Amino acid sequence: MNDGYRLARSQSNEAHCCVTFSGMASLLSHLGRSVLIVLIWTAWSTSVRSESLTIVTESFPPYNYSQDGQITGMSTEVVNAVLKEMGLKIEIQMYPWARAYKLAEKSRNHLIYSIARIPEREAIFHWIGPIAPYKTSFYKLISRRDIQVSELNEAKQYSIGCSRDDVITQYLQSKAFKNLSVVSRDTQNIMRLKAGLVDLIAFDEASFTYQVKQLGLNLGLFQRVHRLEDLSDSLYMALNRASDERLVNQLNHALDAIKKSGEYEAIQKRYY
Repeated sequence: MNDGYRLARSQSNEAHCCVTFSGMASLLSHLGRSVLIVLIWTAWSTSVRSESLTIVTESFPPYNYSQDGQITGMSTEVVNAVLKEMGLKIEIQMYPWARAYKLAEKSRNHLIYSIARIPEREAIFHWIGPIAPYKTSFYKLISRRDIQVSELNEAKQYSIGCSRDDVITQYLQSKAFKNLSVVSRDTQNIMRLKAGLVDLIAFDEASFTYQVKQLGLNLGLFQRVHRLEDLSDSLYMALNRASDERLVNQLNHALDAIKKSGEYEAIQKRYY
C-alpha cells in the first residue's frame, strides 16, 4: 500500500469520525433540549398542582358530612378521587355554610363544595363539575292542610325558613320573596318547621330525608309540597375567581378522568 493511499484513507477516516461525532453531538443537543423541555414542563405542572389549595365544605349529608371524625359523603368521595388523580392529598375543612362560602368567595385558591351553580354566583367562581345531582322542594307539616303550593308564587304568602348565604335563600330573594326567616344551619329549619315557627322550608330532597332521620324525627310528620325546578340540577366544586386558571383546568381534567374510568359512576351508585 503506497503512502498516498494511506494518507487518503487516513483523511477519509478522520472525516467520517468528525461527521459521526458531529451527528452524535447534534443528537445529544436535541435530546438535551427535549429533556430540558420535559423537566421545565414537569416543574411547571408540579408548581401549579402544589400551589397551596384550601378546600372547605359544610355539613350537608348525604353529599358532605362528618362520620367518626372523617369528612365523607357522595360529593366528598368525588372530590377525594379528583385530588388522588392529581396526586394531591389535602385535608378538607368543614365550617357552617356562611363561613365556608365567604372564605371561598374572598380567598385565592380556596375551593368550596357542594355548591349549586346559579346566575347570581356565576361570575364569583371558577366552576368544576358537576359532581352530584340534587333536587330541591318546599316542605310543610303534613298536619297543615291550610298550606297549599302548586306554583312558586303561591309560596310567597307563607313564612319560609332558610339558611344564610344558601343558594335557596339567594334564589328566593331574587324572586322577590319577603317572608324569609334566616338562620345559620339547615337543621335548625327542620326543628323550627316541626315546632310551627315557620310555615315552609325549602330543602334538598336527599338531604332532607337523611337529616330528619339523624334528628330522630318521624319522616311522616312532613310533606313535600312543591319542587323548585330552577334549583333541581347539579352540584359543583367552585374555586375562588382569583385562583390560577391552570389549577381550574387540572381539576376539570382530573374530574373528566375519573368519569371516563368509571370511578365517578361507582361513587354515585353507592348513594342512589
